[in-house]
Amino acid sequence: MPTDDKLLRLIIGEESQNDAEAIANILRNAGHAVRFHYVEDTEDLEDALEQQVPDLVILSEGLEGLGLEALRAELDGRRLDIPVILMAAEADEARVVEALRAGATDLVSFDQPDHLQLVVEREQKNLHIRRALQRFQTVYQESERRCRALLDTSRDAIAYVHDGMHIYANQSYLEMFGFEDMEEIEGHPIMDMVAPEDHGSFKDFLRNYGKDSEEIAELEVSCVSASKGSFKALMEFAPASIEGEACTQIVIRDRSAADPELAEKLQHLSKQDMLTGLFNRQYFMEEVELAVSEATSGGENSCVLYVLVDNFKQVKESVGLAASDLVIKDIADLIRHKVGACGIAARFGDNTFAVLCRGSDIDAAQALAEAIRHGVEEHIVDVEGRSVTVTCSVGISLITESAPEAAEVMARADLACEVARSAGGNRVHLHNPVTDEQRGKEREAQWKQLIREGLEQDRFHLVYQPIVSLQGDPQEKYEVLLRLRDAEGQDYLPGQFLPVAIDGGLIAEIDRWVIAHAIGVLAEHRRRGHDTQFFIKVSGTTLTDQELPLWINEQIKAARLQSDAIVFEIAEKEASAHLKHAKSFIKAVKALHIGTSLEHFGSSPNSFQLLKHADVDYLKIDGAFIHNLMQDENNQAMVKSIVEMALSLNKQCVAEFVEDASSVAMLFQFGVQYIQGYFLQEPHPALDYDFAEESL
Repeated sequence: MPTDDKLLRLIIGEESQNDAEAIANILRNAGHAVRFHYVEDTEDLEDALEQQVPDLVILSEGLEGLGLEALRAELDGRRLDIPVILMAAEADEARVVEALRAGATDLVSFDQPDHLQLVVEREQKNLHIRRALQRFQTVYQESERRCRALLDTSRDAIAYVHDGMHIYANQSYLEMFGFEDMEEIEGHPIMDMVAPEDHGSFKDFLRNYGKDSEEIAELEVSCVSASKGSFKALMEFAPASIEGEACTQIVIRDRSAADPELAEKLQHLSKQDMLTGLFNRQYFMEEVELAVSEATSGGENSCVLYVLVDNFKQVKESVGLAASDLVIKDIADLIRHKVGACGIAARFGDNTFAVLCRGSDIDAAQALAEAIRHGVEEHIVDVEGRSVTVTCSVGISLITESAPEAAEVMARADLACEVARSAGGNRVHLHNPVTDEQRGKEREAQWKQLIREGLEQDRFHLVYQPIVSLQGDPQEKYEVLLRLRDAEGQDYLPGQFLPVAIDGGLIAEIDRWVIAHAIGVLAEHRRRGHDTQFFIKVSGTTLTDQELPLWINEQIKAARLQSDAIVFEIAEKEASAHLKHAKSFIKAVKALHIGTSLEHFGSSPNSFQLLKHADVDYLKIDGAFIHNLMQDENNQAMVKSIVEMALSLNKQCVAEFVEDASSVAMLFQFGVQYIQGYFLQEPHPALDYDFAEESL
């Protein structure tokens, strides 16, 4: 049995199977181990490419069902860099040039088998070089990505040292030792970070580590900081390089501030979806990235399944939000059972799931997808004495050696799922790069057109959800939420159109529309005698607009509105991704006496560190920690930690997505100041919530 390295995988386009076999035999006689797919038209080619990515394609010129142009278009549509050898009756110089211009790698005549053998050997060598380069690039990019992620998101203090001197340190490191910026610490001896009583042991460690610095090593010492004095620390040393210069990476963890129990809980929560117990979206994407890296480096292939619950909006409308959660949980349990140990299942969105199957081929992936689809179709969910049935659509995307990055893999699976859904739902569709991506472009163009019409024809409208005090604050507070209505009167939620708006550069215009209209509504409502405050969302992209605070001030003045009637909300993830601009925006609006809030607080491992940079007034605790609060001790511990920290920093907490009275009682005990959610009222187009009747 030939090894994969020596095996030559071909697609041969010929008039007959016998002619294709004759070409394969020519190459076998030259010592190649050949495995080929015979194709005679475009449909055959698509099937062959779905089953296996070939090393090269040999195509007979003049093949009626498949020409060079169509072949090249199919390969380019799948982003496959595969050489194509064209075979013809004659191969003079002019015809060779013509073939090369048309996209062939070479032109070989049928009566020159030696020429074919030499061309194939050349292309096989080139293929090995390209794949080796791709593997090296993948490894390099993965290393760079991990390094950047480590530096950008770690709560640990990280520095790079060469010959005992600092050459780089991240923000956490600078804050730990009381430095303002990198210029202050650059060239500073690492020895100065260690307490004098540990200098001797530190020097001994460095001498021994320098002799054999290929391994990661740890050392416990006392460190000294201008801002916090002496503290116990764990130093972790690892070999590294910056811009090609060999150095040592040092990670310093403050032992005195560590809370192992909380850290463990945070680590567990960071991977899990609170409702279903499946993995969450963030963890799943990390696993897909690893699968892509493995496949593009010559390892095993994988498959991604994207599962959408059909018509879930109608389910929520018929049984309510809390009961619809039971439907989602039941389906999650079914998917977990079907997937078993052969893959990783995650809740990817409100009514979507994703499954990663490592080492699976197309047949296995389709079989699993059909099992999930059939299982969901046959399953009956008992919701408070009512029987609820749903169906699902499943899209499949393959992860092979030519796979793009993880986000694109998921986008392809989503597209395949949309094809299945738009065809009536309750079916499985395998992603076709050519037809599906065209459909995706059409869908994106439709969304952009709908968004543009929404702005031009005033089809956007605002709804409001009350935020109620648990501690007697009489002021009326509402969160402002956005909806988009099409020509038929159907409303769309922001999650459906905002991603397209962001990609299409329309989000800033939408944000300004929301702010301007919210200010107008609020000013009119307050003139009627209501002491009302609005919480208004601002996207991360809009934060980069340096003129935004000035424009906001102009809008407030024009409406004759008090500026403290507004609180701007920034999602924690967006604030982290645009930290510099978020800090600048928060500072600018604070100068205008406008409040600020971090939304979905606690959703990332670096939430508490973010507060060092984002000096906001409110923390809106992520709804994942409020769900099932009475039964989930991990959620209780997290909410307590957030409230205690907020109180110490003189910040107020709002609990999002509150749905039951028992959660309200516990939140009150924890000291949470405000609550928001369907327990009070779902988002409503009128500002008619009766705050006076609440005795929370």
